[in-house]
Amino acid sequence: MEPLDYRARAVLARIRQMLDQFSMKLEVDWDYDVRDVLEQILTLAVGELQFGDGAPIDRALLITRAGDGELLEAGAGWSSGEEDLSFSRTIVEETIHSGKSLLCEDAIDDPRFRSSDSLRGLKVLTLLSVPLHMAGTTSGALYVERRDARHLFGDRDRTFIEALAETIAPTVHTALQHQKNVRELRQLRSRNEAESRMGHIIGQSTAMQRTLELATTAAHLDRTVLITGESGVGKELLAQAIHTQSPRADQPFVVVDCSGLSESLLESELFGHVKGAFTGATADKMGAFEAAEGGTVFLDEISDASMPMQQTLRRVLQEGEIRRVGDRDWRPVNVRVVCATNRDLAREVEEERFLVDLYHRIHEFPLRLPSLRERREDIPRLAEHFVAIFGERKNPPVRGLDSETLTLLSGRDWQANNVRELRNVIQLCVDLTPTEIISAEVLQRVLNIRGEEGVETVLPPEEVRFSPGSLIHLDRSGIADLIRSVHDETPKELRPWAQLQREFGGSLITETLRQTKWKLRPAARLLGLSPVKLRTEFRQWIEHLLDHCGGRRDEVADRLDMPAEILERKLADLGIGTPNEEKTGEAEA
Repeated sequence: MEPLDYRARAVLARIRQMLDQFSMKLEVDWDYDVRDVLEQILTLAVGELQFGDGAPIDRALLITRAGDGELLEAGAGWSSGEEDLSFSRTIVEETIHSGKSLLCEDAIDDPRFRSSDSLRGLKVLTLLSVPLHMAGTTSGALYVERRDARHLFGDRDRTFIEALAETIAPTVHTALQHQKNVRELRQLRSRNEAESRMGHIIGQSTAMQRTLELATTAAHLDRTVLITGESGVGKELLAQAIHTQSPRADQPFVVVDCSGLSESLLESELFGHVKGAFTGATADKMGAFEAAEGGTVFLDEISDASMPMQQTLRRVLQEGEIRRVGDRDWRPVNVRVVCATNRDLAREVEEERFLVDLYHRIHEFPLRLPSLRERREDIPRLAEHFVAIFGERKNPPVRGLDSETLTLLSGRDWQANNVRELRNVIQLCVDLTPTEIISAEVLQRVLNIRGEEGVETVLPPEEVRFSPGSLIHLDRSGIADLIRSVHDETPKELRPWAQLQREFGGSLITETLRQTKWKLRPAARLLGLSPVKLRTEFRQWIEHLLDHCGGRRDEVADRLDMPAEILERKLADLGIGTPNEEKTGEAEA
């Protein structure tokens, strides 16, 4: 390969100088769009390009991997004509896979790519695809084209473009890495701001975020709030957070548990009493409503209050005044009331166990805290939070949980006491673990001690809403190739609809099986399929892959990202293989 001449070296020196100045600008600008940055890098480079024959190029593209690390996308493009970001996926994928440059002096007649419909569709005459080596990996390609038969690319041009790619690759890598870092920092900042607004309540799930957004609104409205939710979901913590973020934050927050006191004691606890009001009342006592003057009273488990007490509370909320037990005078109070219950108050009203007037008084701003089952994606962070609390107290300290333990924790239902139950389990795990990382064996021992060894772990369903098109990333170029390959004699099973259905269905089934540890019945339940239907679809998918891979099971296992021994068991279970193997598989099924 020919060395660079002095003109090429001079061009690269100018590009390098401009990129250095450009990089300095990026260091002080956090708000740039990475696609704009890549286009500016490409424009700087193309503006200085001087090939040996003096002819310009028609198009140049920077191809990078998408966020998932697999899909390719045109990160930036430059064209002498109309904007066009299409490219030959076959050539670019080969470039990135091999890490070597590809020169197509005459792309139309190049025997290596005669089968590439995408290349023919682009009407490219000559092109160069050069890898971008970034941080020890090949993460993209610099792709340039000409459509002029008088000026075909040659080896000298390849040498020049390789040197150009080596020059711009560090700046491209910096821009992409910077975008990733800024995105992560902004997510962290947003999460920290949300937690600081609501008393460091841990909850990034969609279900929890909805509740916290409403709670933030409620905090600034001086209305009575009713918090509902199962036992142990953190109702008191949310009430405290609402008070802390309210204009009453500098005043007292007083908690009264309506379920733990008799009617007479509860009345005294809430409203106080005067000396001599009952046996043992040796002095005047201030109740919770007076003690919380200017602040907030939190009435936990208000559904357990007796009917006479409900009548009294209704009047207190309506008139804004209380009367101590044994006193004749009413005293005005200025408090905000937040109530909580783990019961369905609407049903309690229907069954005449709760006063309808009081229900509507406390139902001014209802909030429902989701159970831990509805916010499973929060379980790992909650678990790590509790490890941080209890782990530091142990010598040597416990630092965390392994991935299998987190998966098992996320798969449990936590019906007994939600977050408190999780907290107790983690605390005991910390006490019993012999190492600084809690393993699945330690968790299982804790569950056995608690008498829960028979509990089945299932895949945690996440309550997440996806916008249309956010789950599936279409390979538009590949699909275009597939469509163009159809002719009148193409059988139905090889036409695009059948092939894409098979590809998508098989991939979805495989991913669900991976999440359920390759168990068919749990996967069928999650997908909403019958076990028979899932088994049939999965068998057809594996048979298709075996046929595509020439029967090589190791390649199928790689394609499915499935351990080889698991694949062998599934092949036997599905009756796929030699006649003897099929017979055995049918017997086992």
